Amino acid sequence: MAPERLSVLRRRWRAESLLYCLLLALAASILLTMTAHVVMGWPLWVGVFFLGGCFGLALAVFPLWRMSFGDITRYLDRQLPGLEESAGLLLRPAGELRPLERLQVVRMQKRLEGMTMPRPFRGRLLRALGFVCVAVAGSVIIGWVSGRRFAGVVAVSQRLAPALEALAPGIQSVQVRIVPPAYTGKPVRSQEAFGLVAEEGAQLKWDLVTTGAVDTVAFVFNDSTVRALRPVDGDRTRWSLAGMATHPGFYQVRVGKQLSGYYTFEIVRDEAPKIIIRRPKSYTVVDYGEPTTIGLQVQLRDDYGIDDASVVATMSSGKGEAVKFKEQVLRWDRNFTGGTSYDLSRVLDLGALGLKPGDELYFFCRARDNHGQETRTDMYIISLTDTAQLMSLEGMTVGTDIKPELFRSERQIIIETEQLLKAKDMLPVAAFNNKSNDLGIDQKLLRLRYGKFLGEEAEEGEPGGAHGDTANFGAFGDATKILDAYTDKHDNAEDATFFEPGVKAQLKATLSEMWSAELRLRTFKPAEALPYCYKALRLLKDLQQQSRAYVAKTGARLPPLNPAKRLTGELTAIQAPEQRVNKDGVLSEESALRIGLGLLEGVRTGRVPTEADRVVLRQVEGVLGREAAARPGKFLGGYEAMKKLAPGDVPMAEKAIVALLPEAGATPVERKDAADGGLGRLYFSYLK
Repeated sequence: MAPERLSVLRRRWRAESLLYCLLLALAASILLTMTAHVVMGWPLWVGVFFLGGCFGLALAVFPLWRMSFGDITRYLDRQLPGLEESAGLLLRPAGELRPLERLQVVRMQKRLEGMTMPRPFRGRLLRALGFVCVAVAGSVIIGWVSGRRFAGVVAVSQRLAPALEALAPGIQSVQVRIVPPAYTGKPVRSQEAFGLVAEEGAQLKWDLVTTGAVDTVAFVFNDSTVRALRPVDGDRTRWSLAGMATHPGFYQVRVGKQLSGYYTFEIVRDEAPKIIIRRPKSYTVVDYGEPTTIGLQVQLRDDYGIDDASVVATMSSGKGEAVKFKEQVLRWDRNFTGGTSYDLSRVLDLGALGLKPGDELYFFCRARDNHGQETRTDMYIISLTDTAQLMSLEGMTVGTDIKPELFRSERQIIIETEQLLKAKDMLPVAAFNNKSNDLGIDQKLLRLRYGKFLGEEAEEGEPGGAHGDTANFGAFGDATKILDAYTDKHDNAEDATFFEPGVKAQLKATLSEMWSAELRLRTFKPAEALPYCYKALRLLKDLQQQSRAYVAKTGARLPPLNPAKRLTGELTAIQAPEQRVNKDGVLSEESALRIGLGLLEGVRTGRVPTEADRVVLRQVEGVLGREAAARPGKFLGGYEAMKKLAPGDVPMAEKAIVALLPEAGATPVERKDAADGGLGRLYFSYLK
């Protein structure tokens, strides 16, 4: 009797171990299937393959289902002390047992009949059921967060159904198969609705089942184009049509003489890659003493995937007619595998690129997506300052030079500052500080002389300066002194008319650099003042005529030329200019829309439109039809409501018309002063 009971235990425990592995595989496959469905768009039926793979893995990790009779007897000896660790005797043949072993077997058989067998897999099965519940709850949360409706753990097929819509008259069911282009990486999908949202270039196939045999079934696109469906069976109840998604719009289903409502046909265009250059700025100047390595940080984005990206750099050297250009393509140090987002960075080493002082680097970034669309940025410029050219006196006496002669003294300050730095180790500290302070005084005098060209006669607070004049209100009989305090004069820095606004702004920037250099010279830091001196001198040199011209600096984008049409002499595509003039009595589009709003308000209240009103309403209907063909998701409802022209449909039509009208400007109104005479407004203006 005991061996038979051991056989029953073995079969039951093996089944429980297999059930335990199956529950673990089910929990893992549920989470993997929902994650792949949400993230990668895989159909839910792939969960069957996930379940099979996870079940095989669980059998390999937990090989309890391979248990033998020896494993069972050893387990019983550990769990049942009453067996006195003799359960293994039950497996030996009776002829091989000794007398004492036979007595022990008889005792164990009697004890086994009254014992309750242990359940080693009960706890494991409960935990596995808990894992399955957690997996189901997690998959539901994943589906809810991603905006997808959780329809079950294992589904037969993936169905993407848009909003519920009424079937066309005479149509029993519809099945639309959408095959997106390969470059999108999206899976094939199907839906049971006429309203479509498809990728540009996707292959479409409609399969319709009518309620009965009909002669013809056709689609009417944009109220103009008719596409007939072909019958699939001899009963003429199944119809089919295949095509490609190229243009957005709307369409109707015509079954015999019955015509359905409007259905949207939206196209998702493939956008060109987007390039954002975070560093450097569009124009960068490397001044004296600054590092010649520039960090480049670029961000690439695309809706489907980026196939390639690079940096096109052009180095320019020389001046005048001897300017030379050298173009070089810089590759990024990573491979583009079709990802939709990349954050790229590299270092532009100007010295390694061959740039010398006075040269310039022009570069732009370009990227190409996996559909072949290419985007390029504007031109970015990096200029390497030539200190030797800044110290040159060339061009100072040219007639077209707008700089005064006294600006050459800035070079003398730079020369003496460099000499002071070279002699620093040989001079006492007091002598070094005195010389640096003297240079600061020279810089101040130059700044004051330079400020005369902006109308600054003296520094603020000094007698005779434009900012230090105050009115003597005690001299009531002298009107000139009172007017001087409140009138604008030509010697005011803000009203000076010696230069154009752009030149004046650059001169003000030069003053600022001179002031920074003076501050460091007066505080005995000539090494820190030298870069500001160079920058001030460079700003002055920039006011001269630029000797280098390069068309790529403008970042012009010329249309690509077709070599097949060059030098053919064909002028058929060139048309004479046409001037459109509205005839008398014909309203412009905006006027018709505004008048149509008023007429629709009358329709809402029950007024019957006259024949003249209907002319305007038909013009509005044509405008809405054109917009509905281009953007059906936004204007198709308004166009359909405009065609019905029922009081209940007026709000929808009005909403579409308002979306087309430009925003009205503010109407001028008479300003009324407050009761306090405007003191409150004046008070807040001073707070700002």
